[in-house]
Amino acid sequence: MASSTLISVVFAVITIALVGAWVGGYLDRYQKIAQDHALDAMGENRASYGLKSVLKGQQLSDDKDLSDLQNDTADTVGGLVGKGGLGEGVGSALSEGL
Repeated sequence: MASSTLISVVFAVITIALVGAWVGGYLDRYQKIAQDHALDAMGENRASYGLKSVLKGQQLSDDKDLSDLQNDTADTVGGLVGKGGLGEGVGSALSEGL
């Protein structure tokens, strides 16, 4: 019984410390590093992911063909500045600033 109480207290202290560090902005640097690793694993960078999100963010029409065209356009434009795209250098430069 005492060990489960101890585990609960340790978990609560760690949680409070992490929330305090997050609210205080001390984890921002690590959050950016984690995001960059996740985007890299998906073959994206910040610029390509941002472009895709913006272009896919709001569907312009309820028509399925137009929605597919919008999504394909977003993937193509995002892919141009993504890893392996023609504008990979531009995307990398833009990603550094984001």
